[in-house]
Amino acid sequence: MYCLQINLTPTAAMTFRILPGSILNIATYPFVPPTTLSGYLRRVAMLIARLDIPETTINKDNPPFYTLPSNIVSLGAYPVTDTYTGVHRTYRKGMRSFNHDVFSRLYVEKDKANFQLHTWEYLIAEKLIGYVVSESKSDLEKFSHIKGMGCKLGKEGFAVVEKVSAPIELKRETISAKPSTIVPMEALLQSGEFINGCDIYNLYRYQWSSSQTNTDSFSNHSSAIDGFIPFVTGYYPPQSDSVATLEYYTNGEINIPTSLVNLIQGEVNV
Repeated sequence: MYCLQINLTPTAAMTFRILPGSILNIATYPFVPPTTLSGYLRRVAMLIARLDIPETTINKDNPPFYTLPSNIVSLGAYPVTDTYTGVHRTYRKGMRSFNHDVFSRLYVEKDKANFQLHTWEYLIAEKLIGYVVSESKSDLEKFSHIKGMGCKLGKEGFAVVEKVSAPIELKRETISAKPSTIVPMEALLQSGEFINGCDIYNLYRYQWSSSQTNTDSFSNHSSAIDGFIPFVTGYYPPQSDSVATLEYYTNGEINIPTSLVNLIQGEVNV
């Protein structure tokens, strides 16, 4: 297995909305989910190819997806240890309905304001490290030119690619180590490590169409995805010293649970 380590520099606070969630309480994951990083890298690849980034549309019957192909597995991006990271909670005004536009006017009459107060969380991080793996070294080498590019990341936020490693070869080993990524909860339960210092989150992975083919990341063709499948995961935050005894793809520094790669690729028996 080969891995790309992608260093990202956020330009502002970010929100990666936890779903399902409250309409009035917008909570964020403290990391970039795998699907979010996949969409981000696909759009950066399209920028490199001088293609227009697809617009985001709401409430369409069959919206297109633009992601990395299924043979290039996005595993998310995570705050770097020994750099500042934290979740800031604040309040912000929002609209009560989609056709409410008073909040954006220069002059607002008090009796027509009709604002709605949200509790909103932002992830603040100096640096993020993203991981992408593939059995194909040549497929990963195509991303060597995305350094310096950036685009929107998550519900709120923007990040620039600071550095892209050369493909790193990882070996499959069972060791005790701190995971570099999230870990499927089923794998932690099976190992007996599930209470060992991790936080628990609900996440989603892609449900690939049965007719899907591996779309080129640098093309403008949409991805063959039918929807999303939920799963539960454990996350070891940067300040945690906890380790988990699992099967990893590893080189001694990067430790990626094989169960996560299998799950995102569609193998349910982790």
